[in-house]
Amino acid sequence: MRKRTCVLTIIAIGLTGCQAAPFTYNPKGIEQARLAHIVLEQGPRQYAQDYLAKIEFIWNEQGEELSGRLPYVSAKFDSMQISPGVYRIQASCANNQYKGSVEGIFNFEPANHYRLVCEPKKDRHTLGFAVSTHVALKLEQLAD
Repeated sequence: MRKRTCVLTIIAIGLTGCQAAPFTYNPKGIEQARLAHIVLEQGPRQYAQDYLAKIEFIWNEQGEELSGRLPYVSAKFDSMQISPGVYRIQASCANNQYKGSVEGIFNFEPANHYRLVCEPKKDRHTLGFAVSTHVALKLEQLAD
C-alpha cells in the first residue's frame, strides 16, 4: 500500500509539472511591484472557434531566448512577470479545430498589468461573409 501511495504521488507531481507554469524574468532584481504582469486568462470558451493562448517562448531585445524551454517538452506559460522593456513572444493559439504558433513584439511598461489573447482576423470575404484566415496575438492593458 505504501509503495502504491509513493507511485501515485510521483505521478501526480509529474502531471502537475506538465501543466502551464508562471514565468519570471527579473535579471536586475527590480522590486516585484515594478515588474510588468502578463496573464493569459481568457475564461471559458463560448464557442468552439474561440482560441486559447499559451506562451511558448520569450526573447529580449538582444534576441536572447529567456524562457529556457524546449519545444514539445517543457511546460508552456500562462502568466509571467518581467522587467519592463521590449520582448518578442511566441504563443500557441488553439481552438477545437486549429492550433498554431504566432509571434508578437510588445513593449511592457513598469508596474502595468496586461492580458495576451489570440485574436482571429477577419481578412477574407467569401460569398459576402468575412472569414478568419489567421490569428494574431493582441496585448490588452488591464485597469489597475
